[in-house]
Amino acid sequence: LAPAVGAARVQPLGRRGRLPRAPTRMAPSFTVIAERLRPLLCNIVSFLTSEDPRDFAGLVYYSSKTIVAQLEDHEDEFWRSAYAERWPAFFDYFCLVGKQGEWKRSYRETASGHLEVLLEVFERQKNPGFHMAAMPAWITWCPALGEVPAGFTARYLSASKVYPEFIPLGEADRLRCCPASVYPRLAGGTGEDLAEPASEASYPYRVLRGVDGLVVGGGVELQWKMQAGSPFGWWFGRLESLHLNQAWGDAVAVIIFEHFPKTAAWHRLEVQFGDGDMRFCAFGGYSGGVRGVSADEERRWKRFLPQPAPRFHEADEADVERVGLEVAACVARPAYAVAGR
Repeated sequence: LAPAVGAARVQPLGRRGRLPRAPTRMAPSFTVIAERLRPLLCNIVSFLTSEDPRDFAGLVYYSSKTIVAQLEDHEDEFWRSAYAERWPAFFDYFCLVGKQGEWKRSYRETASGHLEVLLEVFERQKNPGFHMAAMPAWITWCPALGEVPAGFTARYLSASKVYPEFIPLGEADRLRCCPASVYPRLAGGTGEDLAEPASEASYPYRVLRGVDGLVVGGGVELQWKMQAGSPFGWWFGRLESLHLNQAWGDAVAVIIFEHFPKTAAWHRLEVQFGDGDMRFCAFGGYSGGVRGVSADEERRWKRFLPQPAPRFHEADEADVERVGLEVAACVARPAYAVAGR
């Protein structure tokens, strides 16, 4: 008989009365991906490196020989990316001093807390006296230990005794390397000063020469220190005026420090610089050179501007005055009268 229209087609049974299994496709293994899709493998490894380098290490050193062979040429590049992602200021330090090889070894030494580098710290010890300043210090990474979170230890260079500061990981943006635009002039064109313990011959103690890169109205950094035996720190201000002396190769500038009130003695400073000589400063202490900052550097400085003190609104001044009069009346009143009230 002809099958009815629209009736379901019956599938024939197998030899044992069972329906035949549908053919399945085997998914390619990770080894096959490593052999045939090398760019995809590199993307996977880059993701693992940025998330947790331990995953990358497990993939490289505990996988098949095929995967190890495919990643062998790119291993240092992956460790370099991981280092730059985790410790940006340390990474800038290595690039500045020209020690960019063996990133795996550098990563291991830094992560274990055995590597110390010379960086600059914004807002030393969160002291108001160091607002809008970057001070040189030897920095070490401190891994998390029990309930103690991870962070950095800063040993500041100073002629006086200064206690180390612990900088939480969340404040890592307070660390920077010596500006690359001026380091060759301060270090004599080599990176040895950053790799050796600080001395009077190292870059934080040297006066910056030159008057180039300065724009009136733009942001600048002034070398200044209080004690003759201490290193210079960088203090951010705005260049109000500039007068060049071509005959002597120096200049006279007026710098405004906007984080100080206009009535403060530290708000405005006239300084002579450019010839590499250290001079007595009108603020006290000693001044050195002046460098112009880029737009990105100025935006970074502005993140550390101190918050202005809270001010009462004009509408609330009468209430403040009234509360003050009541407090004064209570203080002047005898104790038994206050208790009786």
